[in-house]
Amino acid sequence: MINVDFINHILEKFRSPHLTIYITDAETRILSATNEERIGQTSRTASYIISIMRPATIESNAAESTDAGVVVYGTPVMKENNLFGTVIVRGPAGAAVQTGNTIKMLLEITLEFLYSTTEQTDSHSPEYKMAQIASQILSDHVDKEKLYSLMYSHELDPQLLRTVICIRLNYYQTSYFNINLNLGYQSSIEQLRETVFQRIRANRYLNSQDLVYTADRNTILILKSFIPSPDISRIYLALDVICRDLAASLSSFSGFSFSIAYGNLYEDITQLRKSWLEAIETLEIGQETDPNAQFYSLETLLFDNVCLHLQPQIINKFLLPALKKLTRKDGTLPQDLIETCEAFVDNCMNLSVTAAKTRIHRNTISARLQKMKNLTNLDPVSSFRDAFLVKMLALYVRHNNIKQI
Repeated sequence: MINVDFINHILEKFRSPHLTIYITDAETRILSATNEERIGQTSRTASYIISIMRPATIESNAAESTDAGVVVYGTPVMKENNLFGTVIVRGPAGAAVQTGNTIKMLLEITLEFLYSTTEQTDSHSPEYKMAQIASQILSDHVDKEKLYSLMYSHELDPQLLRTVICIRLNYYQTSYFNINLNLGYQSSIEQLRETVFQRIRANRYLNSQDLVYTADRNTILILKSFIPSPDISRIYLALDVICRDLAASLSSFSGFSFSIAYGNLYEDITQLRKSWLEAIETLEIGQETDPNAQFYSLETLLFDNVCLHLQPQIINKFLLPALKKLTRKDGTLPQDLIETCEAFVDNCMNLSVTAAKTRIHRNTISARLQKMKNLTNLDPVSSFRDAFLVKMLALYVRHNNIKQI
């Protein structure tokens, strides 16, 4: 696999105010982009290009009214009939196609070179080989026999219990009058990320069985191993300690903000990609709930996670009818009513504690609870089932950005 730093270097050569460029992997995840906020996300255009497996030019609907002739051009990047990823370029038709094809050609030449020198590189670079092992573990299709053989040859035990700790970095940009200053910024980021990478590798809780892997410019993954234990809860407690220690260590850096989360523990190492996706999901849930937090765990996001995985039948039968009854004529929802009822549930259905924490009079809280009952027939005062549904209702509104006034 091509080093992410090299991909960033190629992209920088073609950076232009008239072009938006994305380079993705074979799973449509954006590895490098001129719009750096998109790094780590997935691209629907890349998904389309991969589905048809050929270059395509798509008219840019968003640009029709303002920028005539602007298109989105996508092309797959291949190596001996194996898909590496895609190049997506948005801009004037001629420039988009030319830039996309040039970047594609450079990437394919690089892949050819890396393929021809893999054996020599592997023999001289243990770090590269460890990165290759991590990449294989996290790939969509894992050759179990080949992976086991590779791990055993590098004294790694594939039978250990493992999880993925995902660390997402958000670099601070230097700007003046809203103009980004590209004064060695990319080079500084690469140096900073390498320093962070080495700091993480040196963490006191990591051992020789753990792998640290740079997934993209903004993401560092730790494939953390544990000896299987009959008491799985103790391992999750240990994971919390490790993540908090990582957060404390990374807090000393001033060039970026960060967020940390981990996925489920798996005995089968070929399932570890699921752990990565679970960690990403926890990060996304957490950043909606508390954007400033550094470490997200399901201990603090329990109800948010439950809400996002509710069966459609529960949503259609209980939540949507209640929302319809709460919706005003102008299409808005009563924010004060929903938030007060949620606070009541959060405080163990205790009126006095809710009043003290929200600084709302007990009579006002009681009136709002009664109004919720009158409108929706949900009574969190006397029914735990209704209290749960009120909590899910509040979270559903929040996560779906439904307008409240």
